[in-house]
Amino acid sequence: MRERADWMVPTDDAILEYVRDAGEVPPAVIGRNIDSHPNYTGQRCRNLADNGLLDRKSDGYYSLTELGARYLDEDIDTGELDTDH
Repeated sequence: MRERADWMVPTDDAILEYVRDAGEVPPAVIGRNIDSHPNYTGQRCRNLADNGLLDRKSDGYYSLTELGARYLDEDIDTGELDTDH
């Protein structure tokens, strides 16, 4: 099981996994596919982007960053995810 940073919630794992599999996607599509409200999903996507796990494109779509991929592969020290956000 992945070790999350203190600021992360269980939904974050589902978001990151979906984006990894789907490529560039908007929060509404992510939310629909992980059974989460689109507004909440959008909020979590912004938080994940602020912390370097997702990249937000100018069109509102999100994609996985290298850090996000390393997190999903459990190839990261959660200390790398601790931020002041």
